[in-house]
Amino acid sequence: MRANLLVLCALPVGLLAPATVHAAGWDEQAITCLVAFNKPADANEKSLAGCADAFGTSARLDRVNARDRKSIEQGLHWLYENGSELSSAIARESLLRLDIKLPPRAARPVDTSAPKAGDERKRYDPPEARTTDREGADKLVKDGIALNKKKKWKEGAAQIEKGLDKDPRSEAALYNLACAEANLPDKHAESLLHLRNLADIGTDSATDRLIKARTDPDFDALRDEPEFKRVTGAMRVQIVNTIGGPGEPAVENIEKLLVKLDQRKPDAKDDDSAPLDHPQIHFKPHAKAQVALLADLLKHPKVELQPMAADSTSKYDMIVRWGAKVTVDADGKKTADSIGPEVLDDQVAAARRKQNKVLAQPEQAINKVNKVVDTPGRTYTEAENMGKRVTNTVDKAKGAADKVKGLTEIKIPKL
Repeated sequence: MRANLLVLCALPVGLLAPATVHAAGWDEQAITCLVAFNKPADANEKSLAGCADAFGTSARLDRVNARDRKSIEQGLHWLYENGSELSSAIARESLLRLDIKLPPRAARPVDTSAPKAGDERKRYDPPEARTTDREGADKLVKDGIALNKKKKWKEGAAQIEKGLDKDPRSEAALYNLACAEANLPDKHAESLLHLRNLADIGTDSATDRLIKARTDPDFDALRDEPEFKRVTGAMRVQIVNTIGGPGEPAVENIEKLLVKLDQRKPDAKDDDSAPLDHPQIHFKPHAKAQVALLADLLKHPKVELQPMAADSTSKYDMIVRWGAKVTVDADGKKTADSIGPEVLDDQVAAARRKQNKVLAQPEQAINKVNKVVDTPGRTYTEAENMGKRVTNTVDKAKGAADKVKGLTEIKIPKL
């Protein structure tokens, strides 16, 4: 059963509608879908996937003539070969309706770059279930979890999916269905989808489950997948201290903060061959949202962002090269102008709230990083207003600070 597998339905090519699989069957959208299937390369992939799902779940084959069948087959083959892992899986299942059996497509790298304007994924936002449905869903989910614990993943997934049908907003159903599917080799795409749906729910309890997934052994098979890291925010980080002794407090604070954010303890090393007067963050594409979070929390006026090469073989998702301006006093004591993030309890609590927001709304964070990377000379800077965190060069920032300082020195006459 594929209910709630896809939260898309097809509209005229290039558009999406907020609906579940059940909202629009094949008969209601056949004409539009046939147009898309005739020229699949010109259509929006998400709309094609919605059409494929509608055909696979609700089409009556006795109403499909030979000409339409040819168009459908053409579109499904194209989606199977060229779509994302999830789209390919949907196309493959739908081709079975035409008695065309294909093997699961070989895994390909997941594109985790920010969505292009006009091509955003529709967020998962099903309506609230009735009380009786929620109660029925809870029972089914508990039965499924019991089967999961016995490693009966297929049976567990089937029970939990029935519960999700009754209550599509059940966070327990989404998480535990993803757990079961992560242990079924042909269901990894669906597991990632249900984790994304959980992120879309966006409550603190939903994001807590995503954070739990980082270390949950049920997800061992997906642990190194870029898309799993993107949706859960799991990162392997290295911290490089470029300024020696004065940089040690900052490195220690970054380590503490990442651990308190439920990340794996980062690796650290020293490198004083090229001291930096500001931090740099080198990162892989799937880490963009977490880059925005960390750049925001470093508490440094200039944070430089450097994407890693597409073919990077680094085992790290993110490398923080810590740097700061170092001054030497009369006694020869060296001091850095920044000790990195604050790790007091109240500051960590605020950081966790920011992390939850980034997990629930990663697109905003990704767009901030893209603006920095796409504009030479820009840096990511902490500011009170989220919209002002992307700034120009430090020289401009210094100029603004000088103006503020000048204003504070204006003497106000007594009245």
